[in-house]
This record gives sequence, C-alpha cells and structure tokens, in this order.
Amino acid sequence: MNIGIIGAGLSGIVAARDLTRHGHTVELIEKSRSVGGRLATRRIGEGKADHGAVYFTVRGEELKQDVADWQMKGWVNVWYADPYPRYVAAGGMNALAKRLAEGLTFHLNERAETVTTGAGQVHVRTDVTARQYDRLIITSPLPQTLDLLADFPVDAALRGLTYAPTFVGLFEFESGVTIGPDGILDTDLAPGMLKIVNNRQKGVSATELVSVYMDESWSEEWYERPDEDTLCEIERLLQTVTGSAVIQSSQLKRWRYAQATDVWNESFHKLEHYPIYLAGDVFLEANDASGRTRFESAYVSGIRVAEAMC
Repeated sequence: MNIGIIGAGLSGIVAARDLTRHGHTVELIEKSRSVGGRLATRRIGEGKADHGAVYFTVRGEELKQDVADWQMKGWVNVWYADPYPRYVAAGGMNALAKRLAEGLTFHLNERAETVTTGAGQVHVRTDVTARQYDRLIITSPLPQTLDLLADFPVDAALRGLTYAPTFVGLFEFESGVTIGPDGILDTDLAPGMLKIVNNRQKGVSATELVSVYMDESWSEEWYERPDEDTLCEIERLLQTVTGSAVIQSSQLKRWRYAQATDVWNESFHKLEHYPIYLAGDVFLEANDASGRTRFESAYVSGIRVAEAMC
C-alpha cells in the first residue's frame, strides 16, 4: 500500500519504520524544518538545549527492547535513576528522532491543509502540492488533526479533548551554574515553574545552557502576553535559583499543544468508513497505568497503528 503520515514526531516515525519494513510505501509530511516533534533540541552558540521532552522512561517490554538496542548503538544513555532510569539521547533528543528516521521518506516544511477522500483514495492537499494515498495516518496534536477532519464524522468525545500550553525559557550562562545534583530541579520551585534543567549536567551541551519549563496554569495565563515580557519574567524566576550567575543570552519557546489534559483509552483511532487513522501520545492503551501522555505512549501508538495496517 501507499501510506501517508501527517506529522513526523515519534509516533509517525515509529509507524513509518514498521510499515516500511513490511514492504509498504510510506512518506511523512511535516510542517517543521526537522523531524521529531517534541523531541526538540536547539543549538545555541557552542551548546545544545533540549526544549521539548526532557527525558523518557520505560515501562513496557517493547520499548525496553528497543532502548537496549539504542544503548548498544550509543544513541541513548541513562541520565539518572530515581527510582527508575531516566533516559536521554546522546547529542539531544532531536538526535534520536533523526537517527530513527534515517532511510525514511519525508517532506519537511510542508503543511497539510485539507484532507478529502474519493476514488478509493485519501487526498491530502498541502501548501506545496497534492498527494494521494491508500491509507492515511495523522499524528499531529488533536486540535490540528480535527481542523483537517472538519468535514468527517469524528467521535464527539475525541473533539472534546483539550491541550495545555507550555513555555520554555532557554538561558545561556557565562560561567558554571549547578542545578541540583543531577542537573534537574522539579520540586520546591517558585510558583509557575515546573522544572529547571542544566543541559551540560544532563550530558547534552558543552556549555552552560539551562532550560526552564513553566507549568500549565502559568503558561495559560501568560500565553497572550508579549514574548519579551514573558521571557523577562521567566528569567526573574530562574534567578531565585541561580542567584547572581550572569546570563549571556536567552530565548523563548512556546508549545501551544504541549500536554493533553485528557487522554483517549485506545492506542489509535480509525475513522469509521474511512481509511484514516489517528495516532500519537494522547492515544493510550487501555491498560496504561500512567494515565498521561509521554514518550512511551507515542511510541506504542505508532507501533499499534502500524500493526493494524500490516
């Protein structure tokens, strides 16, 4: 089959790998300039900073087997364990996405604009061209997915799922700054702060780059304010931890759909009567005890939706 996948985040990449191994022709459409989605890393000067997923954990056997292979290849390593291992990617989380996507066909900087069906195929119109597929998987955040499927009968409960935004401030320090014993603080922080990460201590950066993640309620409150004001406030809060350490530069990243506030209790969803499948981290297996979106839920969703097509 000729299969299209909208969204080249982890779910899309995992699904594409499995479908390609089974002999299908697969291509990914990605609106950004890189694959990975929230496996995101930014280069700042001589350093690198993760500003999406901070780390990932492993519960299920399928991911455990893949992670063992990734460790042998030097793609990932254990950052710290408290009480279970937190894994990070060598060179930043986006480096893992790029390694997993090697050999796949993808179209970057191309935004899907409409999805229609006819003559037994799914038609995707992008801002670049028109593409046709036998099957289509959509892995973008649900609000974006549902915009594409506005004319399709989608379960009303799916349309009711909501997402919260997150701001991430990226700060380059002139000299050494220590963030906790392992490079992360996520307790006893100023109101609004979710976690602070030193990417050098994490093993990602050669320089002092600190990522500051703000919580959902703070990010909602500040989302419509000017970026400059938002970044200044995050810097002020960060200095309650770093004191007089000198900040050399700063940047702001906003994730509009950072975290689903609800989840869907199946690992993917097929539209009734249409060869269109929805997947991504919001789609959790029914026995998933965590009840929240994460790296592993995206990974498992990609596997399951590929299995359904093979």
